[in-house]
Amino acid sequence: MVTVILLFHPTFKSTKRILNETLKLTPIGMHIDDVVMLVENQMIIKDMEEMHPPIIYCDSGYINPSGEVLGWPDTVRPGNRSIAGHKSVEVAYKGSSAGMYFSIFWGFNEDGYLIDVLVRKAFDMIQAGEARKTAK
Repeated sequence: MVTVILLFHPTFKSTKRILNETLKLTPIGMHIDDVVMLVENQMIIKDMEEMHPPIIYCDSGYINPSGEVLGWPDTVRPGNRSIAGHKSVEVAYKGSSAGMYFSIFWGFNEDGYLIDVLVRKAFDMIQAGEARKTAK
């Protein structure tokens, strides 16, 4: 029983696995309106608590926490913070175990089509993993 819980509870899933599950729901090329509708009506990572309502930017990308996005140019803002995409959506979840957090970032092109998905996992604000899929 403990093995089953460890295999399926999101706290113990890798960022790559969460990314793959996210991409099944929101594949590259999906329109921002469809992603917004999905994240407003459904938990992307089941069995976790949403930290705040989804953050939606229709006029800017998300601040890329890992620096440069390989494969396509990004905009550098003052303070050397890279911005991924031209529009963006972000959700954050916390696990039932103390201090475990997941964040999912979606970056969209000028026309509102998904070009980048980033999943980050942290434990007490210490980076514990990251996985990304960027359109070619």
